[in-house]
Amino acid sequence: MPEILILCATEFEAARFLDQHECLEKQKTRSSLTLYSGVSSQTKFDCMISGPGVFNMTHALTVYLEQKIPDLILQTGIAGVFASSGLDIGDIALADQELYAHIGVGRDPLGNSPLPFDLIENQPLTRQGIYVFDQELVDRYHRLFMEKYRIARGSFLTVSSITDSPSRADEIFTSFSPVMEAMEGAAAVHVATLYQVPILEIRAASNFVGERDRKKWDFPLACEQVRRICETIISQGQT
Repeated sequence: MPEILILCATEFEAARFLDQHECLEKQKTRSSLTLYSGVSSQTKFDCMISGPGVFNMTHALTVYLEQKIPDLILQTGIAGVFASSGLDIGDIALADQELYAHIGVGRDPLGNSPLPFDLIENQPLTRQGIYVFDQELVDRYHRLFMEKYRIARGSFLTVSSITDSPSRADEIFTSFSPVMEAMEGAAAVHVATLYQVPILEIRAASNFVGERDRKKWDFPLACEQVRRICETIISQGQT
């Protein structure tokens, strides 16, 4: 069994990590998911390319976990960083909780009241789309990354519609205080929780949330940071 499962929405985000490993085994699932398998630092790993968004991630991780159970799941990739967080493009952040913006009873565009039922049994925070990571695990890896990199720790926001302006980003930050915005995290932690598999989400910022001019984005820097994230996790082996 693999010790580490790396989840990435697109092959582009994982390319720098994958390119430095020779003899990777590549498989395609019946639903056209791509899975790479390899060994690094004597640690067996798989890298699943899920496709973007919560539906693709839910499908990909469920398909995988019905066949294999790793020791640790790493959800990674590029993300938008909230300027008000004090972070910059290229910075790394680790999620201590995931907020799914589209769960709850509609109250206003920037906040929902709880649903009358748990999305995961005995986890009432999921009624508002709040998923809390294992804080002991988060603590351990936060300390590890702090030895090598500048890394923030805080809430990530999962969205299905990307924030379209800096003013909207400021409103979201005022309401939720997230550090990063992406499209898959809540789905990954939801499924991992159902299967009782430890999970971390660590991402690298490619742009500021709300900035739609791609000339101001830095994909190469963010993807290089994703490579470093993956290598750092794998170098630790089992949890």
